[in-house]
Amino acid sequence: MPQSHIFRWRDGSGWLVLSGGGPRESDDVLNIEVAMLGRTLSLGPIAYIWAAGDVDDADEHMDVLRDLGARTGYPVDILAEDDEALTREIGEAGVIILGDGPQSGLLRDALPGVTLSAIEDAFSRGTTVYAIGASAALFGAYSLFQGELAAGFDWLVQAIIMPDYDPEQADTLRAWVQRHPEGYGLGLGRGAALALGPHGEIELWGNAAITVSLGQRYQLEE
Repeated sequence: MPQSHIFRWRDGSGWLVLSGGGPRESDDVLNIEVAMLGRTLSLGPIAYIWAAGDVDDADEHMDVLRDLGARTGYPVDILAEDDEALTREIGEAGVIILGDGPQSGLLRDALPGVTLSAIEDAFSRGTTVYAIGASAALFGAYSLFQGELAAGFDWLVQAIIMPDYDPEQADTLRAWVQRHPEGYGLGLGRGAALALGPHGEIELWGNAAITVSLGQRYQLEE
């Protein structure tokens, strides 16, 4: 498992990029996506999982990415496609994007099983996983769901991830961490992303507005 002091994350040969979200065509977000495309190792297309939002928004986002030089891509409907199609479409991807949107609960319910397994397999082979906003929150050990902290997918071990973060939410983030003092809170500001590479690389992209709040019992790595 790659690790560097605070951060420990899932084994894989790809990059894991967790973004706080923000206006799609802002300089900060565009800089994040240029960096994401530049770090990607696989030559496969983009698979865009849009369940947290809608397919039209995904199409518009892919148009922006093509303007940045991205390869071809396609939306993936994890709510309607069969297991074989999901495994194929996700397995072929060089970048898997999990979009932002108001339907994070729908995404949370739909990902476990075939879809998440396919994402894990692709990441292990070198695919970049780029999770934005509400989708990024799911990759921690815990995230907020219906007003309570719920278990996440734990790709970023022991983290409680708060996207769309601003300094006025510091007390809220600390309160979350007090409920899980063996972990830490990660506030991802709008226009900021934490990028974790396959060889232990840790990079801050965009405006680098990222906040870490350590729990009292969190054990730092030597």
